[in-house]
Amino acid sequence: MAEKRIREASVEAAERVIEVALPCPLHRTFEYLATDTFIEDEAESASPKKISPTVGMRVAVNFARREMIGMIVAVKEESDYPREKLKPISMLLDEMPIIGPHLLSLAERIAHYYHAPLGEVLQLFLPTPLRQGRPLYVAEDYYQITDAGIVWREDAQNRASRAKIAILNFFEEGQRYSEAAILAQFPNFKNHRRALLESALLLREADLDCEPSSAKPPSEEPPLQLTTAQQHIVDDIVANRPPLSFIEGVTGSGKTAVYTEIARHHLAKGEQVLMLVPEIGLTPQFVSRIESALSVRVAVIHSQLSDNERLEAWRNAALGRIDLLIGTRSALFTPFARLGLMIIDEAHDSSYIQRDGVRYSAHNSAIWRAHFEKIPLVMGSATPTYESVRNIAEGRFSYYQLPERVSGAMPEWEIIDLNEEKNYDGITTRVLDEIEATIARKEQVLIFLNRRGFSPVLTCLDCGKIEECHHCSSYLNFHRTTGMLHCHHCGTRYPYPKVCSACGGTHFKELGAGTQKIEKALADAFPLASVLRFDRDNVRNSRELVENLTQIGEQSADIIVGTQMLAKGHDFPNITLVVLLNSDGLFFANDFRADEKLAQLLMQVSGRAGRGEKRGKVLVQTMFPDNALFHQLPKIGYQAYAQEALEVRQILNLPPYSYQILIQVEARSESEATSYLEGLLNHIEPDPQVEITPVMPNNLKRRQGFYRVHVILQSEKRSALHRMAYQIRRLYEANIRSNIRLLIEVDPIDFT
Repeated sequence: MAEKRIREASVEAAERVIEVALPCPLHRTFEYLATDTFIEDEAESASPKKISPTVGMRVAVNFARREMIGMIVAVKEESDYPREKLKPISMLLDEMPIIGPHLLSLAERIAHYYHAPLGEVLQLFLPTPLRQGRPLYVAEDYYQITDAGIVWREDAQNRASRAKIAILNFFEEGQRYSEAAILAQFPNFKNHRRALLESALLLREADLDCEPSSAKPPSEEPPLQLTTAQQHIVDDIVANRPPLSFIEGVTGSGKTAVYTEIARHHLAKGEQVLMLVPEIGLTPQFVSRIESALSVRVAVIHSQLSDNERLEAWRNAALGRIDLLIGTRSALFTPFARLGLMIIDEAHDSSYIQRDGVRYSAHNSAIWRAHFEKIPLVMGSATPTYESVRNIAEGRFSYYQLPERVSGAMPEWEIIDLNEEKNYDGITTRVLDEIEATIARKEQVLIFLNRRGFSPVLTCLDCGKIEECHHCSSYLNFHRTTGMLHCHHCGTRYPYPKVCSACGGTHFKELGAGTQKIEKALADAFPLASVLRFDRDNVRNSRELVENLTQIGEQSADIIVGTQMLAKGHDFPNITLVVLLNSDGLFFANDFRADEKLAQLLMQVSGRAGRGEKRGKVLVQTMFPDNALFHQLPKIGYQAYAQEALEVRQILNLPPYSYQILIQVEARSESEATSYLEGLLNHIEPDPQVEITPVMPNNLKRRQGFYRVHVILQSEKRSALHRMAYQIRRLYEANIRSNIRLLIEVDPIDFT
């Protein structure tokens, strides 16, 4: 096997100054010296290949007495610092840039807009193995049949060696095959490999697995007949190629079919397509639908993949070996050989916003990427955010509508008054009657409750004390499956108490209902029915996800108890009854977007009912049956409801008619956090264009041992808002304390 080695250039070679972005919380790049690197191949007589440090390559450097992996973001001849003060890099890790200029521009835009360090933003663009310094391309063994091998397989005397003959017959003269390709056909190849090589019947060579691949054209005939409305949208987007398109279609209107046909057009031109979906739960259905419709090479990227699986999909997209990539938020930062179209399904969904680490919106970032790469972006949703509704009204998005379902009518709504109806474990008799009638017709029921666990509260019956997390200002949830108390904010688990820590009492009661309690209550009420719980405790990996979705699709489950994982995107024609057990919590949320979120939730969950030929029904349990939302929304539809709500937002000058930035400080005590944030605000230059709220604790004021306080900056001018946030950040950087954290969130969607 050929061996390669890397050596540094001679001392006489010119040293270049490179700027490196490092994964650290500092808003700056760092300068190092780098020379050319040469790759020598001892098996070849050719001159060594020269590799020059280039923007988009990774380097290993010494930083603060430890080795770090960074990205070259600039190369220049000179520095403002004396050369003798600059350190040399430890190693150049790539032979060619792995991040191209468009993606680097996107990273810089995200860093600037979201006030995040560039080095940390660039971590979003790399799979974990690449962050750790592993090579992108690995040497792979390739095999070719020799002249001796051709003669040997034709020799009748060798017919007894049937396994070797079969392997050699696989080879075409002059063609090379990777070991992976051979093993796919002959799993026993390794048992015969040594003998075939030693007999000179096969020749083995090692090459870097970095050969780009050409496109695979999609199947020519669309598998589905589009409606007139669907075909009009496809024709218009394909013909006019608007930069930003938004398809507002009611649930079940066939948005996926429209995406598919638009994608088919771009794939037929040899381009690649990226489709973003909000939840991992959408991925298996999307993959099966798209693969069967287009017959192209499809890959997925989501959080349940292993590091190596993510790297493989990332590399295959960069080399053009896949035609379509379907993924969640992080898939946006994947490099492509010939990207021609991006699609965002369920574009309203909050899971496109990352609220840990680098806080960014994948929705906004996709718009920027489409601009940098000069490719169209198609967005779709039954319930666009109010920001998108305003963008549509002002002509920023080309707007298309699918107002009717492809098959069947919209479901019938019924509001159930919890003040009047008797209920058992949170389920009213009216709901139980409808469930019984539905499963008697061999149809399925979806029960929606966005609360995991068995019970959200455990209280002492002797003194009334409620068990709380030691690290967060939150009550502990009892999980029947583990028998323990769980904190849903920091993940800490506690044993079920034997005695009350406050009074020594031994009598406890689990109050409220989570998905586990509802699952048990329904199993007790309908012992002959199959009840399936679909939440993050029961769906922990890709295998369990596929198994559970298959059970629902094959109608092995009569009643499904689900959280928001099942609230959107899924298409199960036999689900005809959907029940929302409790959505009243949003009425009391300290959030001006609460009505928007509740309207989206109601429309999305109700959209799971009656997606086949049978009409569906939606039952909503509430303590507030007279609330206007329950009556207006099903009557006038989401778009009209959003327009009315936007009029109120405009009067109050709330987003999208103004802009906000959250400034949050975390410390070990609330008083320390408050005084530090107030101190920062006292030292900034005031701006009459920017309103600042008083310092206030977060809704969850303590998390993982840190107390959290915040202010909201609000302005009609984005530039003024960002100038003030920049001032605050610079003051913090000049006065960093080990026990104080500053967090900046641009366009915050909640204040928990």
